[in-house]
Amino acid sequence: MHEQTAARRFGRFTVSSLLSAGVDLAAFALLCRLLESVIPTGAAILVATVAARVLSSLVNYLINYFLVFESKASYTRSAGLYTGITVGKTLCSALLVAAAVHILPQLPRLAAKIPVDVLLFFVNYLLQKEFVY
Repeated sequence: MHEQTAARRFGRFTVSSLLSAGVDLAAFALLCRLLESVIPTGAAILVATVAARVLSSLVNYLINYFLVFESKASYTRSAGLYTGITVGKTLCSALLVAAAVHILPQLPRLAAKIPVDVLLFFVNYLLQKEFVY
């Protein structure tokens, strides 16, 4: 693939990821506000987190499918692979951040999470480009 096209695709992937993160945060905030008046706070946070992540992942999958990678792959196959990668990325993030904080107890959690998630962002791009779309 031409370098300029690859750079453009990566730029679109970055914008798609940022937009999806915005959807995740906005949906989480809205759902917490709506749910906390009906169910306990801990349950509201859990439900809001899962629902917001599902919504933002759907938005991200669709943007990536149609606009970033302009895929012709089967929806069923690509959605299944995307979901697997997303779940794996989430688990890797949690495990790597927990390991970093365990090894360096003075390290703030956010200071551990940022580089881990930046690394996983690049891995995620490569996996989606090669296997999903």
